[in-house]
Amino acid sequence: MNGGAERKTTLFVAKTSFYKNILILAFPIILQQLLRVSVDTLDSIMLGQIDQIQMSAVSQAQQVFFVFYTVCNGFAVGCSVLISQYWGKKELDSIRTLFAVGVRYIAVFAAVVAAVVIIWPEKVMRIYSSDPELIRLGASYLRIAAWMYLPCAVSSMLFACCRGIEQMGVSFTTNAISYPLNILLDYCLIFGAFGLPELGIRGAATGAVIARLVELTVLCRFVFRKEKTISLKPGDMLRKDRRLSRDFLKVGMPIVAHEMIWSTGTTAGSSITGQMSTVIVTGYNVANVLYQLLGCVMNGVLHACSVTIGKTIGAGGSREKIRQEAYSLVLIGLVGGTVLGVMTLIVGSAFVGIYDLTPDAAEFARWFMVIFALIWPFSGMEMTGMIAALRAGGDGKTGFITDIFTMWLITIPLASLSAFVLGLSPYVVISIIKFNIVLEALVGIWRIRSMKWVKNLTAV
Repeated sequence: MNGGAERKTTLFVAKTSFYKNILILAFPIILQQLLRVSVDTLDSIMLGQIDQIQMSAVSQAQQVFFVFYTVCNGFAVGCSVLISQYWGKKELDSIRTLFAVGVRYIAVFAAVVAAVVIIWPEKVMRIYSSDPELIRLGASYLRIAAWMYLPCAVSSMLFACCRGIEQMGVSFTTNAISYPLNILLDYCLIFGAFGLPELGIRGAATGAVIARLVELTVLCRFVFRKEKTISLKPGDMLRKDRRLSRDFLKVGMPIVAHEMIWSTGTTAGSSITGQMSTVIVTGYNVANVLYQLLGCVMNGVLHACSVTIGKTIGAGGSREKIRQEAYSLVLIGLVGGTVLGVMTLIVGSAFVGIYDLTPDAAEFARWFMVIFALIWPFSGMEMTGMIAALRAGGDGKTGFITDIFTMWLITIPLASLSAFVLGLSPYVVISIIKFNIVLEALVGIWRIRSMKWVKNLTAV
């Protein structure tokens, strides 16, 4: 009897300090994420005051940035995973080198993508829409917005590296300056306030570029002058180390591949809805804004969970301790996702009322939110299990392989068949697209139970 009770108490971490620490680490990231998403939300609301076409054009054009930023996040997470494990061992010299390696790789990637988008914006927009007006407006946005890709990529890497050493507050502090500035500039340049030119959709892009440059400036000042834990200097950005570069690619590339497969699959879903009608696109985009707003909470928790368990692995924690923490992270995802699903149902109708939508678009938005609410518990477990726990243990391949099968071989082909051949309801199509999250959550739990994902990446 005592043995059974002991097994029961050791399934999850019992210490409240474990969960408290995750919340403390997550809080500034949640605030930073909310600030980031609030810019997109207010942009869509402001442009929606002009007309639905401009709002939809920006939403579709931002799919390009979504793919780009998600891949950048793959590079950043790979570096953060390594740094968090070295942080567990307190090897500060290796951490300084990883800062430099990560920034160099992500800067090259960002410069290439920005060049492609600036040179061929219309071709890029045709991936996401067949409407000539949406393509024209979206291309005018992309020509300007692409200039923020490089500073945004470098900032995302520096933010992730700081998270790896548990410096979470810098994300919120920096974005508390850049994002309100972004909103103010967008308002002034979209509507021509305070004597500035009225640029509409191009104003939103211009405001974003200026804000990202300010963000990088503030962040660099912190990293190179204020942060004293590792005391990084500008000259450290020239550091090189073959073994660490190799480890960065070994850990990071599967995560980058996973993020690329996932983000392109997600935007493929948007592309499918984008070929239906402008009304459906508008309803889906409004529902997705609320999903992203609430997702800020789980994104913050995700990063905190990843750093916490990564530090435990790097410090040489026992197999049983790692198992307990991993199971606890999945539980956090289930509870958090369920809460966010309930919140979606409670605030959904009021959120739709913020927008100036046609009755049909509003109806689509409300029902899409119901679908998202049902998916949230699985989304929470996917984020804290498949993404946070497995990646922290050095396993980026499971997510990559799972997405290939669940998205590209199952849900996307089925959604395309349902939309374009069978002509099924948009609600059925969106449900099929989102079902891959359910599959990923279940695969993540199965993989965590196997314990084959745990690797100490700092071992020489």
